[in-house]
Amino acid sequence: MNTPWATVDAEVIERVDEVIARTIRPMAAEVDGASVFPADAVADLAASGLGVMLMPAELGGTATSSATYAEAMMRIAAECGATSTVYMTQMHCAHPIHLQGSKPQIESWLPRICDGSAVGAIALTEPSAGSDVGAMRTVARRDGDAYVVNGEKTFISNGDRADVIVLFATVDPAQGKRGVTAFLLETAGLEGFEAGPPMKKLGQKGASTVTLAFQDCRIPASARMGAEGEGYPLLLRSVVRSRISAAAQGVGFATGAFDATVAWAAERDMLSSRTAAAQDLQFELARLRGEITAARAMLLSVCDLVDARGDDEPVAEVSLVKLHCTALGTTVAAACVELLGPDGDLVAAGAERRLRDAKIAEIYDGTNQIQSMLVARDIRQSVTATAAPRAT
Repeated sequence: MNTPWATVDAEVIERVDEVIARTIRPMAAEVDGASVFPADAVADLAASGLGVMLMPAELGGTATSSATYAEAMMRIAAECGATSTVYMTQMHCAHPIHLQGSKPQIESWLPRICDGSAVGAIALTEPSAGSDVGAMRTVARRDGDAYVVNGEKTFISNGDRADVIVLFATVDPAQGKRGVTAFLLETAGLEGFEAGPPMKKLGQKGASTVTLAFQDCRIPASARMGAEGEGYPLLLRSVVRSRISAAAQGVGFATGAFDATVAWAAERDMLSSRTAAAQDLQFELARLRGEITAARAMLLSVCDLVDARGDDEPVAEVSLVKLHCTALGTTVAAACVELLGPDGDLVAAGAERRLRDAKIAEIYDGTNQIQSMLVARDIRQSVTATAAPRAT
């Protein structure tokens, strides 16, 4: 696929494609079928200078545009959903450290996350407070020169593999969002911390997802990122990047399912045949290609907007693209499974894996229902802002 967008770095994407051909594609079936953590694929990306693209070059990143990162994510997800999730989680950990970490935290961890020598994770979701951050119950109470953490996080990608974790906890549950504070935890030798076994999931089976438990876990006060109560604004800025990642996955899953279906049709000479059945298939492929192309254009344009706006991040636009592109991933993959007829559920055909992978992306990084609420709120606010005052 060509990259005509000016903000997509073709040289970087060429390197991504080389890693895909060399490591990611050959391993994809085993990663899914045997739930193999894709360490080799992520290591190859890092060794190719692609560890955490959005980080500055002086910290080991590629300093690419958001559009280049999204294009890379689309291509990786099209081949292996698990690899794309592990890879994007590295960036999701690095981003808040870069935004609000102390100088020692940044200098100690970001180069290691970028070069792949450290695995990162971000711990936000809780068993009873997935989307309601104000209901967070993991508590970090100050005790002299330390904090004592108690609580539980769930659905944490890379959690059992992580050398470093960005943890969001509250210093006072009564304060709601104002009590949320960010911490950077080094997991080696950390007492009172335990990662559970990998969860059994619908898709992305090689991406390790676990529960984290904290029981009187004592961490130094220097582990805090920013001041107490500054975690919630950091959280909001962090999810903008993670929702871009999920949107890119959605387009990637759709693309992977589409490409698998085209290959299946070509093997059966159905792309040139003029039988009624073949033409029905061709027309449906044309429609699906149009939907994927439009979603990709939408995603890259929002990425450009994110870069142009800087700190004034376009929350509603990012929510909209996450909502649209992840839903597209599921609907296109499902359509491809149907087009394959009796072969649709065959692992070897490749479409069913993309469908399983795609459905999960509608759930994490803020469910699509949450994204709908955020977009609806923006619509309501825009109407209120532009409404003419009533005559009295």
